[in-house]
Amino acid sequence: MHMRFWLLFWMFLLAAWEPAKSGSTAQSASSTGQQPPESAPAIEVRNGQSPGSLELRVTGTADLESGLFVERQLGDGSFEPLRNLDQSSMRLVTSCDQSIGICVRVDEHGLRPVPWSGMSCSSQCNQLCDKNVQLYGRFRFVVRSCDGKFRFEGPVFELPERHR
Repeated sequence: MHMRFWLLFWMFLLAAWEPAKSGSTAQSASSTGQQPPESAPAIEVRNGQSPGSLELRVTGTADLESGLFVERQLGDGSFEPLRNLDQSSMRLVTSCDQSIGICVRVDEHGLRPVPWSGMSCSSQCNQLCDKNVQLYGRFRFVVRSCDGKFRFEGPVFELPERHR
């Protein structure tokens, strides 16, 4: 009886050790019946030459939400989104008279949206605001895929207290 126990014990250890020594214990998506995880499109959010300007670079094409988001860096290094810039939201437009829908297609030529002014209300294209506050600090731009599955964060840039 004692010998049978040890034999079963060693068989169990050997069976458990076999997948580990092959280098992979992960199952493929096809063997589990699950879909492989969707990969994010290749999108790079770059800062432009002046604070508040940006450029999007894409490999191939990508459909992005038309909203352009700005996040402020807090003292602990985390970020919080700024709300109601341009009285609703800033957009991925190259001119203020451009009409766009919910999504914007960006190709390999990239996209240089109208820059952020650094102002709270007349941030991009709204020039009729009388409640403007000049913002300063450390910020980053964020864009999202049109399906909402991916977000793309740009590098941090700084708006000095008197940047205009």
